[in-house]
Amino acid sequence: MPGERIVIDGLWRCLCPSVDIAFLSRLIGPSYGLRQRIIPSFGHNTRVYERQARRGYRRVATSTSTYQTRPDRDEVERTRIQYLKRLAKRSPWIPGALFEGIDSFATKLDRIPTKTIYATLKELPRAQGTYHSVVKLVEYLVKERKERPNAILYESLIRANVDKNHGSAEVSSQLLKEMEKLGIPVTPQIYQALLEVTAIHPDYVLRNTVLFEMKNRWFTPTVDDSVNIIVGLLRDNQYELALEKLEGLHRDSLNVPSWLYDIFLYTFGDLGFHEETLSILQHRLKVASVASEPLSLNTWQFLLDVFSRDAFYDGIEYIWNHSVSPGHLNPPDGVVMNVLNTASRHADAALAVSAIQILSGRGQKLELHHFEALIDIHTQQNDLVKAFTILCIMEKADLHPDLSSTRSIFRILHQSASETEAALELLHKLRLDYEVPSAAYNVVLEAVAIHRPFKAALDLYRGVRQICVNGPDIETYHVLLAHCTLKKSMNFLFAEMEAFSIEPTWVTYDHLIRISTMQDDYRQAFQFLEKMRSSKAASLPNDPWLSRGSALALIKRCIEAEDIRVQELIEGCRKRGMSIDAEVQQLLETSQKRRELAEPNGGSLGEVVNAGLENDLGQRLNAVSGWA
Repeated sequence: MPGERIVIDGLWRCLCPSVDIAFLSRLIGPSYGLRQRIIPSFGHNTRVYERQARRGYRRVATSTSTYQTRPDRDEVERTRIQYLKRLAKRSPWIPGALFEGIDSFATKLDRIPTKTIYATLKELPRAQGTYHSVVKLVEYLVKERKERPNAILYESLIRANVDKNHGSAEVSSQLLKEMEKLGIPVTPQIYQALLEVTAIHPDYVLRNTVLFEMKNRWFTPTVDDSVNIIVGLLRDNQYELALEKLEGLHRDSLNVPSWLYDIFLYTFGDLGFHEETLSILQHRLKVASVASEPLSLNTWQFLLDVFSRDAFYDGIEYIWNHSVSPGHLNPPDGVVMNVLNTASRHADAALAVSAIQILSGRGQKLELHHFEALIDIHTQQNDLVKAFTILCIMEKADLHPDLSSTRSIFRILHQSASETEAALELLHKLRLDYEVPSAAYNVVLEAVAIHRPFKAALDLYRGVRQICVNGPDIETYHVLLAHCTLKKSMNFLFAEMEAFSIEPTWVTYDHLIRISTMQDDYRQAFQFLEKMRSSKAASLPNDPWLSRGSALALIKRCIEAEDIRVQELIEGCRKRGMSIDAEVQQLLETSQKRRELAEPNGGSLGEVVNAGLENDLGQRLNAVSGWA
């Protein structure tokens, strides 16, 4: 007589590990290219696929993982059992067999009433790490107690899928379809369990299916349901919709758990939605009890970190006033530096000073960039007195500011001649109480050279000792040479540099060559070029050469004067990767046209250039070498 036929439905597959694995693999097998992991789900070996979202999911080794050794698995199991024993002390009616391992259920549960096991199934899925216990209990009821599949068993299995390591939204969806196929009514509790599953394992289709059915059956989502929906939307990267749902909870005056706000703070803060993050933070502190549900220091620190990273001033100011200034939070140096830079951009002197006080209080030596942030703040407030005072304090602290430290001051002086005059008077006052650095003097000298004739700047230079005790520096001469056009003034400044034993740099020689090309006799330009190339000074780079502007200016003079040294200049520029061929060709053509106008019958230069036009630029320049 043939044996009884067994219908292998979805519930049986969940409960019976020995079902045809090949058949299950074909039924729910993966599409090509998906990354998969084997998880013992509901007691059977199905393949559940990880969906890689933007933020990703943490891969956890299960009992079947080859990456976890046997001692590690035993330790995990002991920890789980200890947790369940602590749970048993809070719920004494739970059978003690649950705490002796899942393999002993069949022998330990014989004397436990079925009602007690059902009551256990209502409580156990809400505990942590009870996935396998729930599956084994349901399997025991179906196989040993011959219980027919019902809503309670399905609810227990669905709730077990909330487990972050072994749960699956796919399996939960299959269980829901099987209930509909078997005609088992879906209770509101099952819908709630499905929403909990989608909160941990995001599944847009399953979530919308549940919400659609709940709406059709007039089931109103509870606060917990709404929270699960919001968390699922966040995990599904639907941030705008999640925020809209959160605002809906607030409009309905529902009691929103504070940890949900914290999840938004971490998620939105990490994504850079800083305005929304600050709004949620302010609302969180307003509605939640500060005494019973305070915002953790880790959250404060995280928000200050992301706000300062992206220079979000409003958020930095709010957290600084509510957490750092009262002494609750002590941010690291990197965050404080970001705060200082942000305060500099927004001209918040109080915030910048507070940040510097924290750094100095830790014994950290303040550097140029710390003080430069304060200078930028005061110049944005048009407070030149404090800006120049900080320069003097920097000099006193042996930091020696340079021309780059005064660019924010120069922007003010460049726009106003009256401010330049006021700054000059201020320097004379400051020298009575401070040692005025050359950087402060140079920025005023630079502005004077713009608003007045060069002679006025040169006269101001002659009184440099009256303001700067240490005299001028190399940048003082660079400022003057940048505006100098006369050979006499150039030679005077160069002699002054030698008198003060100031070694010329590449910038110095470049200025000297440029000025020399402006003179009728430009031979001094080649003298400075040779002196620069033969110098062994440490302030010069290896194989120094002209800047592009100075090189073109000297080449132009050589072409106009039919100077054979132009070929050497062009070859030197090409050797250093300086592209000047187009400009040189234009200079040659312009010079030729000018000479043709001056000599209608043509001359030796016209013949040479016209011949060269038929060849490339290199041949044309070779022809130049034949000029007499």
